Order: sequence, then C-alpha cells, then structure tokens
Amino acid sequence: MKKSIYQIIRSFIIISLIVPLYSSSAICSNLTIYTEDSPKAHFKDKDGKIKGYVYEFVLAMQKKMGDKTPIQMVSWEQGYNLASTKPNVVLFSTTFTEERRPLFKWVGPVSESVWVLYAKAGAGIKIKSLESAKSLKKIGTYKDDVREQFLKEKGFKNLESVTDDSLNLKKLMDNSIDVWVSSRDRAPFAAKEMGIPMESIEPVLKMVEKGLFIVFNAQTPDDIVDKWLDAYDALRSDGTMESIYKKWNVAVPQYQIPAVEIIED
Repeated sequence: MKKSIYQIIRSFIIISLIVPLYSSSAICSNLTIYTEDSPKAHFKDKDGKIKGYVYEFVLAMQKKMGDKTPIQMVSWEQGYNLASTKPNVVLFSTTFTEERRPLFKWVGPVSESVWVLYAKAGAGIKIKSLESAKSLKKIGTYKDDVREQFLKEKGFKNLESVTDDSLNLKKLMDNSIDVWVSSRDRAPFAAKEMGIPMESIEPVLKMVEKGLFIVFNAQTPDDIVDKWLDAYDALRSDGTMESIYKKWNVAVPQYQIPAVEIIED
C-alpha cells in the first residue's frame, strides 16, 4: 500500500528527531570514565565498592543525563595519562592548573584542596616560604601528582617520587625524607590507613589552594561536555550538590577557573 505524502513527511520528521538523539547517546556510551582512590571523595570500601561524595555527585549527574557509563577506579598515573592522550576519556577529580588548562575540557569544581608540607612532629623543621623549602634534603612526592608537577615547575630539585603515596608517610616516620607534600583532606586518611597517629606529623607550610574538576580529553565533542556542564549547573542550582556534600560533611566548593586574559594589539 502506498503511503500518503503526509505519512512520508511524518516518517521523515520522526526519523530526523530520533537520529540526533541516537547519535548523542552513542557518543555518550563511547565515553570511558576513570577515577582514582582519594579519601572521602572517591574510594573503595571494604567490599570493593566505590563510594565518596564526589563519586555520588557524578552518579547524580549521570542519572540527570540518562548516562550509564561505568566508572572505573585506576591509579592516578594511568588515569591521567589516558585522559590527556585518548579522546572521550573522562577523569575525576583533577586539580586545575594553568599548565593543564589546554589539555582538557573542564566541568566543576567538584572539590577543593589545600596543599600542605608536612614534617614529622618534633623534627624541628621550620619553613617560612616555599622558596626556603628548596634547601631541604628530600621532599616526598607522589609520581605525576599535581603537587609534584607544581614543585617541579617551581624549580625544585630535591624531590623524591613514589608511585604509592602512603609510602611517603612511612618514609617521613623513618626520617628518610624531610617533608611530605600532601593535602589537608588526604593526610588524615593516609595516616589512619598506615596506623600512624595524626599527631605524629605536623603542617609546616600551607602551599596553595586549588579547585578539582571533572576533566574530558580535549578531543571530546563539545556537545557531550555541554551536557555534563548543564547537568552540573542544574544539580548545583537545585540543591542536590549541597545535599550530597552535607551528608559527607564537606563544603560545596567555590573555586572558579581564572579567566583567560585576552590582550589585543
């Protein structure tokens, strides 16, 4: 039976509406999402399940978008390398720096971090400025971590890098390093994990405060990133983000990516 012109037009309209939706969904399903083990934000419990306030918020964003891409936990080094080199790879939570700005597309912030230099309690280490820390013999850092990258960019030559950050705390207690660079939220969990009382270490210098984001490889299509941005804005505006973070006793982050200064001739 021949179709009427109206049926043909109606069929064309339906197909034209479905195809973009299918294409967008297909692109979404091609995303690969990674996170790392970071205390309170995203970590595995004793049963091996991922939990944390940032993890919960990312799940809420996915639900808002109808995206069911699984989240995989990997080492920071692996996740960062993949996100910076492979299209459609997503990684959270990633600290913003100007050097990293062009490497990714950014959604957030989802957290904030204060970087601190810790010494063994009673070691008598006094640091008045970041520059003066260059005179120390050894600073313990986590391989490819943003804090290590920051110190390298500042010209530090006294860094001792490890692939397992918990080893830095052990080395600090063994007097194998002078100070350990960590963050105010991570240090207590690392100490607890290693069975070391937090009173055994002391902050000797607050370095800097940074925002952490969900990042997408720079080749990820803008329409996909825009969907995540819209979900982020919606859940921040409607109180979902505040509700999740309050449950974990964490403040909603206020950090903003600095604007790029445009200089005209």
